[in-house]
Amino acid sequence: MKNKHLIMGTAGHVDHGKTTLIKALTGFDCDTHKQEKERGITINLGFSHLDLPNGNSVGIVDVPGHADFIKTMVAGACGIDFVLLIVAADESVMPQTAEHLQIMQLLGINKGIIVLTKIDMVEPDLAELAVEDVRDFVQRSFLKDAPIIPVSSTTNEGIEKLINEISNLVENIPSRDASGVFRMYVDRVFTQEGFGTIMNGSVISGAINRNNPIYLLPGEKELRIRRLEHHGKEVEAVSAGDRASFNVVGFKQKDFRRGMLLSNQIIKPSKMIDVRLQLFQNEVGLELWSQVIFLLGTNRLMCRMHLLDQDYLNAGETGLAQIYLPTEIVCQIGDKFIIRNSSGNLTLGGGSVVDPYPLHHRRRRESQVEIVKKLSTGELNEIVAAEVRKKNLPISYNEIAEKLHLQPDDLIDVIFNELPGDIMFFQEKDNILLLLKKIATATQNKILSNLLEYHKKNPLKENGRTFKELMGIFGNNQNDETKLLLKLMLEILTSEGKIRERNNTWIHSSHQVKLDEETKKQIQEVDDYLKSIGNASADFNEIDEHLSSQISDKKLQQILAFLQEEQKIHFIQMRYMHDDFLQKARQVVIDFLKQNDEGIAVAQFRDMIGSNRANAILVLDWLDNAGITLRKGNFRFLTKKFLEK
Repeated sequence: MKNKHLIMGTAGHVDHGKTTLIKALTGFDCDTHKQEKERGITINLGFSHLDLPNGNSVGIVDVPGHADFIKTMVAGACGIDFVLLIVAADESVMPQTAEHLQIMQLLGINKGIIVLTKIDMVEPDLAELAVEDVRDFVQRSFLKDAPIIPVSSTTNEGIEKLINEISNLVENIPSRDASGVFRMYVDRVFTQEGFGTIMNGSVISGAINRNNPIYLLPGEKELRIRRLEHHGKEVEAVSAGDRASFNVVGFKQKDFRRGMLLSNQIIKPSKMIDVRLQLFQNEVGLELWSQVIFLLGTNRLMCRMHLLDQDYLNAGETGLAQIYLPTEIVCQIGDKFIIRNSSGNLTLGGGSVVDPYPLHHRRRRESQVEIVKKLSTGELNEIVAAEVRKKNLPISYNEIAEKLHLQPDDLIDVIFNELPGDIMFFQEKDNILLLLKKIATATQNKILSNLLEYHKKNPLKENGRTFKELMGIFGNNQNDETKLLLKLMLEILTSEGKIRERNNTWIHSSHQVKLDEETKKQIQEVDDYLKSIGNASADFNEIDEHLSSQISDKKLQQILAFLQEEQKIHFIQMRYMHDDFLQKARQVVIDFLKQNDEGIAVAQFRDMIGSNRANAILVLDWLDNAGITLRKGNFRFLTKKFLEK
């Protein structure tokens, strides 16, 4: 049976014997630097481990002082699986005992043992009174059914029983899931002779092998793992629930600041997060805007907090807030945090991260606050939906999975079966797009409106808009997702009979070209004129001037567009030439170049078609664009592509 990877934390009032108890349990003095050096790179001030009789070994986060308790408990919060709440028999429950218990509950710790220390310093009846006092104290907490073990760290009375209780509790706590993104907040960095840079911390999620790449975040600094240790022994891998030490290569002290973490993936940082916040029952309330000290992982930052769903948060109440951070941090949905007052002498409460990458809610719009409320439920379908609602564009399920640090397959069931009614999805092969239904409807309407407008301007054109032209409805937001959305929308509109395809263009189903007798006459007149000028060309004004009938400029533009679509005329460098002449000129060039490998110059070609230099250049440009000829210096040659046809 595989041993479990769990971390035990200690909590309790200052001088109630936490560090002395850990020494009695483990034989290690967490305050002794000498032993730290003797035991390799893993041991750190405040950290040790306990080998249990059943073969399990638990890491211990020991906090010797109250100020250290706050930051150290928060730093290891996501990694702590259970806690020893330590109460001295001679003092019983103290103010810090209550504060520490509240903090543990906010950090999501829900299992533990109560240890009554210093029983050798009081009479048995006083110890019994202390037990009753503690039992009353924890009645409304996660420790209400926890065993209370009286011990003396001096005489070792009760220590064996405590070890057995820890063993039993460890047996009943499920092993941590080591899948997902590897994360470890770095709580200590130091240099040790013979090793180099050492980074210590509690692994809060995922697993990593010594040969895997690892990144120091924020900053995307890639490091190489030289050596891994767990509980003083070199190992090949560490996973969630381990106290771990990394001997790394590629680190410079200037790259590090408090709050950084190690991860096997690059995670986008944030300076603004949405949170669900709970204030302690006996502390002060919060105004609409407050300045607080924010603790998450090893981060300790002065920040501004903006309430979202109310104007004032009273002591004991729960609410939603947006936090503005002075520097970037890396966090995930569900990460726990604590807030203290701006002076740092009072813990106000804490909560969990609802959205690491939110929209700005300064105006507290009702629709945006509603999204945060749904996110705060922690339901995956609402979390997925919230990512979709943030955008007025489609988003791929791969992008959502990356933001949530999940595998795309983890979202499949939610997408197919649990999406809220305002969200829809489209699937093509191995990609899935999600977007708001109202955005899908608006996109379809934009396509139809775009086609109607085009037909109105070009009533004589049989063809419609190309795919590239229709992508213009997305403005600057033209990417793989919007391209796929347009493709799918065109397929849907075609299947519904609202549009049809012709010559790789799309036409509104209502569009029909109707040529009355007058228009037919005018078309013929324009066609005849351009045909009559033969080896010459004409611009719009010249055509207009030479026409005998009166045709409006708008109508003339439509007729010229119609003749272009019918490929009877061609528009080259702002001038028009008739197809009859161009086809003759085309054949002249082809016949000549097949017999002359040295190519053809503009002057030669001009003389061959009996025209001027300007018109000769127009024809050659048309041949170049058609892929028939290729210009090299002053000469044209037949292209390989044309010759291979």
